[in-house]
Amino acid sequence: MAKTELINADVFSWIDGIAPFETCEPWDNSGLLAGSMKSRVTGIYCALDVSAKVIDDAIAKGCNLIVTHHPIMFGGRKNLREDDAEGRMLCSLVRNNISVISAHTNFDKAEGGVTDILAKRLGIESPKLIEGDEEGFLRIGEIRPMRLDAFTDFVKRTLGDAVRAYGDPEMIVRKVAVCGGAGGEFAAFAQKCGADAYVTGEMRYHDSLDLAQTGFATLQAGHDATEKIAVERFKQLFETKLAEYGINIPVYLSEIDSFSLRLI
Repeated sequence: MAKTELINADVFSWIDGIAPFETCEPWDNSGLLAGSMKSRVTGIYCALDVSAKVIDDAIAKGCNLIVTHHPIMFGGRKNLREDDAEGRMLCSLVRNNISVISAHTNFDKAEGGVTDILAKRLGIESPKLIEGDEEGFLRIGEIRPMRLDAFTDFVKRTLGDAVRAYGDPEMIVRKVAVCGGAGGEFAAFAQKCGADAYVTGEMRYHDSLDLAQTGFATLQAGHDATEKIAVERFKQLFETKLAEYGINIPVYLSEIDSFSLRLI
C-alpha cells in the first residue's frame, strides 16, 4: 500500500491500534501533546521520557516527532515560561517544530505492552491479567522456582539496574506478579491473588516492610528500568508499518538514560 508521506495522525493511529488511547486512566495525559495531527513526519525518535538531551538528539538525527511512554505537562501548566525545566523543553519543541505523542497508561495495560513485556523478560510463563484488576495493570504467572535472593539477582541482571528486595532471602518464589513503573498500590492485591513475590518499579518503604512480615516479597526494580525495555516495541511497530506503506524515513530508539540515580 503506497503512501506518499507520513503525518502525525498516521503514527497516532498505529499506536492506537495496539494500545487504544480510550483506555487511558482519567488522570493520564497521553496523546498528541505537541504539534498538529496534520504535520508531516521526517523522522521518529522513540524514548521513555522527553528531556532536553532527548530533544537535542532528535534534532541531530533529523527527527521531528518524538514518541514517548511518559507524557509531558502532567501538572496542568498555566504558562509557557523558560525559567523552569519543562517550560524550556516546551519552548524548544515549539521553536524546532517537533511534535510529541505519548502513550502512557494505555500502553502500560495493553496486550503486548509494558507489563506484558516486563513479565516475559522476567521469565514468567504465559503471564495473565489478574482477575479483579479493574485497571488492567497487573500480570501474574509461574517462574522456575528459586530462592528470593537468586530471583533478585536475576531481576537485577535482566533489567540492568539496582533492585531493592524485601522478604526472606531463602523463601522459594514460584509465582510472580508484575507491574511496570510506580505500581506500589497494587502489591497487597497481588498477594491476595496468590503471588509469592511482586516486581514493580517503586513503592513505599513501609508498605514493602509490612508485606515482608507476612511472608510476601516485593522487589523495587526501578521505575525507568521496568519500563524502558518496552519502548523498543514502538520502534518495531513503526518500522513494520513504514515498510507496509513503502515510506522510507528513519526511526531511532533513544540511547539516553532518564535522570535516575543508580546504586553501584
